[in-house]
Amino acid sequence: MEQACRARSLANVKIHQLDLMTDELPKENYDFSWCRWVMSFVNDPAVLIRKLGDVMRTGSVAIFHEYAHYETWHFFPRLANQERFREHVIATWRESGGEPDGAVALATLLPANSFAVRSARPHQFCVRPTEYMWQWPATFIETYLPRLIEMRRIDQQFAHQVRDELSGAEKNSNAVMITPLVLEIVAEKV
Repeated sequence: MEQACRARSLANVKIHQLDLMTDELPKENYDFSWCRWVMSFVNDPAVLIRKLGDVMRTGSVAIFHEYAHYETWHFFPRLANQERFREHVIATWRESGGEPDGAVALATLLPANSFAVRSARPHQFCVRPTEYMWQWPATFIETYLPRLIEMRRIDQQFAHQVRDELSGAEKNSNAVMITPLVLEIVAEKV
């Protein structure tokens, strides 16, 4: 990221690497914050939103792209093993303290921390195997299968079945994937 900022001559960017749950956010003069898929993975979303509320100035904007209903992720024709895979994903995120539908909590957490929701827009896509966006969930499947094996949630045979179904869908010119519902929430610090 630092290299990308230098390449664009962005001298006003400060990069901080920290643990959102245990470290304090740096006190700065923030114009905005952006969280993408963060709420699904922190074990206490209220702590994160409180921290944002503490450091953001009045008039600044917090932008969130968070899953709102992860179970909307489907393939058509349906892929039974992909649906089982999705359920394993949901279970492991919850077991580690996260919440796959992280956007839901923002409706109460933001106002409780001096933010006013200015807009909320759903983002869900219906994509075909030939479209670039297909790669986002397809790549996630490929990268998360080994994690599920490592956690002993699934075995190699199931992983092969998921890969085979996905490969078949990618070769099917009539296949469609519905992406997980993401909610874009823009909230202003008041």
